[in-house]
Amino acid sequence: MTAFSWYKKPCVVPAELANNNLIRNSPFIVGVSGHRDLDPQDIARLRGSVTDFVRELKARLPDTELRIIVGMAAGADLLVAQTAVDLGVEVEAVLPMPLAQYAGDFDAQNLAHLERLLARPDVRCVELSLPLHLRNAGGMLDESQRDVMYENLTDTLIRRSSILLALWDGHASKLPGGTADTVLRYLGIRTDENRDDVQIEFVEADAELDAADKLVYWAPALRVSNAAAAPVREPCFLRGIGDNALQMQRHMPVSLARQLEVLNRYNREYVELMSEGKLAEHDSLLAGLPADAPMHDLALLKETDTQYAKADAMAVYYQRRSDRLFGLFGIMTFAMGLAYLIYEKLTESRALLLTYLIVLLTSLSVYYLLHGRHWFAKHLTYRAIAETMRAKFYLRLAGIDHRVDAIEVLSMSGIDRFRGFGWIKYVLSGTESPDIHDVVPGHPDARRSQFVERTWIENQHRYFTAKVARLSRSSRRIKRLKNMVFGLILVVIVVLFAFGESMHQHYIGFGISVKNLLTFCMGFFVILLGVWELHQDKMATRELLWQYGNQLNHFSRARAQLARTTTLDRRNDVLVELAKDSLMESYLWTIHRYHREHEPPAAG
Repeated sequence: MTAFSWYKKPCVVPAELANNNLIRNSPFIVGVSGHRDLDPQDIARLRGSVTDFVRELKARLPDTELRIIVGMAAGADLLVAQTAVDLGVEVEAVLPMPLAQYAGDFDAQNLAHLERLLARPDVRCVELSLPLHLRNAGGMLDESQRDVMYENLTDTLIRRSSILLALWDGHASKLPGGTADTVLRYLGIRTDENRDDVQIEFVEADAELDAADKLVYWAPALRVSNAAAAPVREPCFLRGIGDNALQMQRHMPVSLARQLEVLNRYNREYVELMSEGKLAEHDSLLAGLPADAPMHDLALLKETDTQYAKADAMAVYYQRRSDRLFGLFGIMTFAMGLAYLIYEKLTESRALLLTYLIVLLTSLSVYYLLHGRHWFAKHLTYRAIAETMRAKFYLRLAGIDHRVDAIEVLSMSGIDRFRGFGWIKYVLSGTESPDIHDVVPGHPDARRSQFVERTWIENQHRYFTAKVARLSRSSRRIKRLKNMVFGLILVVIVVLFAFGESMHQHYIGFGISVKNLLTFCMGFFVILLGVWELHQDKMATRELLWQYGNQLNHFSRARAQLARTTTLDRRNDVLVELAKDSLMESYLWTIHRYHREHEPPAAG
């Protein structure tokens, strides 16, 4: 068993799509932490709590892969792993060190249990990498070295888990990588600065917990080595507040349930759209790489590329639908204005009033029929996922993806506080490297950086340069057209002001005076200009030009820096900063576009 020895199994799909490797699930990952020395008399109750939690998640995620990642230590870890496989849930065994060294932490009975679980087809194994200076040492690790590996496991669980399941006694501990340390670090209330704090306060939540914050599902556990009972006996959800306080909520937070629903819908809709042939041909970042690109972690690149292609295809699908909807409403608005103008200035036909009424009612009906489908919001959400996957792919190609926490950038932007966006972090967690600290000695990292520069930075620089140029030309044409229309309106006003009375006496036929014809033309130009402005506002053309321009600046700056940078560390620093800037730009633009069409942010 080695790191990167796993490969994600495809989800269950219709038979005719079973061979399409782009049909992939975006999993929901449950990390596990717990004590080794559980009270034997408490095992049955704990197993029941784990079973209830897993079953609730499965019920809420019928179309989504549920995955348990666990360190497989004796006690709580093996209990959860066994319970999960008994319930038909796939387990990823993340061993903090190679099995040969890890076996020293087990007695004969628990080691046999571990080996039986690892031999199961529904249990995948990842051995976290040893530090470089220990890889060729052989033999057992000393206590301080083992502590480092357990802290590495804690880091991995924190980075990769969508939610943490903790079988914990509720007491703080200074043990690095222990259950208390993992829980408190996951909730963000323990850092290296306050790791010696041992006081924890549990408080009942006076409002619904927000799933935008990290949550732990806590099953209070009794231990042989600690006679003190846990503060509460019923399982609950925990959220960190302050330096040493944890809020408790007995039932699943509404916002978490909503996010699980949206994640499941994302997976279900993708399979449905693929099976119906409604998605365009998938884009592929991997296919755009040169044949000689260095890719020691090909399986991870494929996984990221698959998730990118999925999100990109769905974003394009819903963008086309929302664009057509915006266009339809523009046409209907123009038709209503034109019908009323003809009625007012040319002919008072009741047929025009009927046309106006039909268009109005049709518009309202279409709006209420399609409003609940959230095409535009889905386009924004899926585009945010796709652009994040793009950045993660190239950072992974450079071997530095562990240096950018996309979920942290997502939270800094505040987009995860918007309804319908918080679940993005679950998709991102599902594509994190199984071994976030893996380093391959002797790998040609300089070549990797150069390939990223060629395939990501140069391509994106050309793309944004072309987009900015095209939108700038379009903007100038539209400005000239608006000036022409505005000029025509002024001409009509001047003519009416100078000759309006005499024109009222002249007719062109059908009882229409020249004055009414001119006022109709003026009104027509006004309606045309107004509808065009409305459509441009809906399409946010100016904002799109602004965003493309900002992205072009980011890639231009990185391009210039790399041209003058020779050291590998500094080149990687440039790539890291570029990824953060590009992601933040995408998120901020998404927030701006969301505000244009929706209510202010709310948890969900």
